[in-house]
Amino acid sequence: MIAPIEPSKVLDRGGNPTVRELLSSIVFNPSDGMISLNGARIVMQRTAVSTELRRELIRMLGPQEARVFLIRLGFLSGQSDARFVRASWPNLNARDAFTAGTRLHTFSGVVRVETVFNTYDFSKKKLTAEFLWHDSVEAAEFRDRRPSADPVCWTQLGYASGYASEFFDTLIVYKEVECVGQGHSHCRVVGKHAGAWGASDPEVALFRDRILATQDTPPPEPARRSGAHLPEVSLSGLDRVLLAPVRPQLDLLAPMALPVLISGASGTGRSRAAHYLHRASAVQAAEMRRIFGAQVNLEFCTEIALPRKAAKRNAGRETILIDGVETIAADIQLQLARAIEDGIISGGPRIIALSQEDMPGNSRGLSPELRTALSALSIRLPAFAERTGRRADIAMELLPMLAFRMGMDAATLDSAATRLVEDFGWPGNLHQMRSVLSATLASHSNPGPITAEEIATQLSRFASQSSMAGEDGTSVSSLLETLMGAEEFSLPDFEQSVYRAALERAGGNLSAAARLLGLTRPQLAYRVNGQNDSKPEKTV
Repeated sequence: MIAPIEPSKVLDRGGNPTVRELLSSIVFNPSDGMISLNGARIVMQRTAVSTELRRELIRMLGPQEARVFLIRLGFLSGQSDARFVRASWPNLNARDAFTAGTRLHTFSGVVRVETVFNTYDFSKKKLTAEFLWHDSVEAAEFRDRRPSADPVCWTQLGYASGYASEFFDTLIVYKEVECVGQGHSHCRVVGKHAGAWGASDPEVALFRDRILATQDTPPPEPARRSGAHLPEVSLSGLDRVLLAPVRPQLDLLAPMALPVLISGASGTGRSRAAHYLHRASAVQAAEMRRIFGAQVNLEFCTEIALPRKAAKRNAGRETILIDGVETIAADIQLQLARAIEDGIISGGPRIIALSQEDMPGNSRGLSPELRTALSALSIRLPAFAERTGRRADIAMELLPMLAFRMGMDAATLDSAATRLVEDFGWPGNLHQMRSVLSATLASHSNPGPITAEEIATQLSRFASQSSMAGEDGTSVSSLLETLMGAEEFSLPDFEQSVYRAALERAGGNLSAAARLLGLTRPQLAYRVNGQNDSKPEKTV
């Protein structure tokens, strides 16, 4: 049995400043409400705030981008603390100043650091170290939840890397090889200089490309076209995979300030593409205004055609999104076409039009004049059926966002489920995938990954026979082919999934569920219950 650690030993352990010295340097001034550490202002904050911030970042950005954000936040904090130690205790030797990072980390209340080994050479800018982290704040929320598949102490990894990098004047990268969030008894981290990990190491590449890229050096010269520059646009992980097929076109058209027609089936990401186009525009002085096709009238046409100084709402400084452009009244379309052309000349607002017609050239709802005015610059969002190799990526980004909104732990897909998601054509695009994954999460009760059978069960609920056999050739038979190719496929389990789905769709009515499956009521009762139904079958 491990004896409890005596607090006084922790307070005085290590070089200077010890944790006790750090505590003695804290001053609270109630007259101005300020807390300072050796003259530098600090703040106190409940851990629940950081937990909620983390969850919100994951919801907004996706887990990958949220991780980058929090590592970078920690890296900047570590750098700042390293500079603070040097300035506040200028007479410390290099060793004490460097190792003070472990004591500052403990002192902050974020984690208790235990050194396993710490070998370094300042002159050669080399470091190899290993630490145990006890009672990590970031990992604590996972103690009573399903374990995470990956380490979760993102901010602290950034802090350790930033603190060490500042002292060695070269990139030091820490990795978390064990984490309480994964179910381990403690967190274990290993740190090395970037060269020791190797230039091709993915974490080293992440730090160089995403964490250090915007520090202390000006950003690379942005792409320019017609004298305009293209600003950086932060994208969530879901937006990144949804817009990947058209990102080059969006980046090309963003600074042009000309009308753009974005077409594609519902759920392919048309609205997301429009918002990206607006945010990436060279000049972005106002929010994008959205108007639906049925709302477009002569007054609106007059507004966008007016010269910039006389226009209402300072239209020359905004982008207007027309959603469902093919639904504009036929007698208004000619007026709108002329207004768009006049607005281009007079400096009116930029028009971005969305059409559900899949091919701009075949937009039956558009007059020739309006089609000509809009489609000089056009983008088509491909349907999910055309996105071979990327459908599983979309699902992987969607799952944690849905789990967060549903107040559930994030779940993963097993290999067979991943293949099923990838091989299915998703004729309903994002809307269908979101519904199926949401229902799957709601019914997923075991601690393991989501199975192919669970996905197939929900597909049978949300997809009609026509949508299950879409234009791309996706069919029930192809789904079964995918399922049977999985090593863990079980026909009895799959049959039971189909029976449960039919019963759920029929509201628990056994007779109605049997009709959906082309069975008699006793036949379905026998398959569900493993015995004959006592209720006699009604004959006609």
